[in-house]
Amino acid sequence: MLKTLSTLLRGAVAEAEDAVFDANAIRMLEQQLRDAAAALELSRRELACAIAHQSSEERAIAALSARIGELEGGARDALASGRDDLAEETSVVIAATEDERSERRLALEVFSKDVRRLKQLAQDGQARLGDLRRGLEIARAQESLRRAGANGRRALASGSGALRDAEATLVRIRENNRRDDDVATALDELEKQQSAQSISEKLAAAGFGRKLKSSPADVMARLRRSAKPEGDK
Repeated sequence: MLKTLSTLLRGAVAEAEDAVFDANAIRMLEQQLRDAAAALELSRRELACAIAHQSSEERAIAALSARIGELEGGARDALASGRDDLAEETSVVIAATEDERSERRLALEVFSKDVRRLKQLAQDGQARLGDLRRGLEIARAQESLRRAGANGRRALASGSGALRDAEATLVRIRENNRRDDDVATALDELEKQQSAQSISEKLAAAGFGRKLKSSPADVMARLRRSAKPEGDK
């Protein structure tokens, strides 16, 4: 039981970590890039110091070479003047100077290799940092699009009910308008019929056209005619 609970707890912690990471991935990447940029800036400064030291060593070796040449010229002049003792003393200084130059050259060769390696690492780091920054911009754009799409889907989902209600309202409005149009048409027709009937009644009352109503006199006349014997016709 304890083992099961421990496993479930580790699973819950892992899921929580993943959720936190996913929710803050862009922010984490931004901070990581800031850290990387700061580290690259520090390495660039260190590289600049190393290159300056390399240049200083190269100047020192050049100065030693110039000193050796100057001493050799003086020693040759001493030998030509019969001052072997001075030439020997100068040769000791020349040998020590050549040893120092050799040591500096060896150190400079190793140091130059390190400088070249640091330069390559700095270039690679800057290139990777540039790629990551471009990737960050793309990730930001994709995140913005994802959020916009999610917000749009939520808005559309919440507005679908309102759209259905609006469509039903529009249908009802159209039905009401059609009903009002039908009523207006019927009223116009009735008015036309009543107007026509009124004219017919006026004509009939004046003795023109067909009578529209039966009068008592007409009924009595019809009754008398039907009541006369056959011989009186």
